[in-house]
Amino acid sequence: MLLKENMELNHINNLDFAKRMQVLEGEVPVDYFQRLNALLDMSGLNEQSKVAYKVVGQSNKLQLPSLHLEIDASLPMLCQRCLEGLHVPIKLEFDYVISEEMPESLDESDDADWVEASVDMDLQTLIEDELLIALPIAPLHASPCKQLKLEVGDRVNPFSVLKSLKKD
Repeated sequence: MLLKENMELNHINNLDFAKRMQVLEGEVPVDYFQRLNALLDMSGLNEQSKVAYKVVGQSNKLQLPSLHLEIDASLPMLCQRCLEGLHVPIKLEFDYVISEEMPESLDESDDADWVEASVDMDLQTLIEDELLIALPIAPLHASPCKQLKLEVGDRVNPFSVLKSLKKD
């Protein structure tokens, strides 16, 4: 079952969603994520500034209900070299095993994370958390930034003022 959503993320019963192998996909404007907005250049918002997502219910290799999450975003940020705006593309994929407790068969070498079974799982929070973790610490333009020029105007030399006070 494919569900299409626009503008608003849903709360899902994640265990039921996975067992029914449902699919939910849509796009959300970047400004919908409040915590993320604090780290972005909101003056750079445009039609590129969106978060596309797809959540797929499935059964993973451990034969447990799971979710597969794909996130494709273009986030407006400031280049830390030139302080000009840029859009940072972010493509992410995650697998989450759903159960009441962390499965013993799931270890650090697995590519899946554990998420607690919930009748009211907030997809917005999950997507926003993953985006916050994936943000670059110091975003930079891919190509060299334009050179910044320091302009020096006519400034009075502070010592010339002292010289005028000197008595001959």
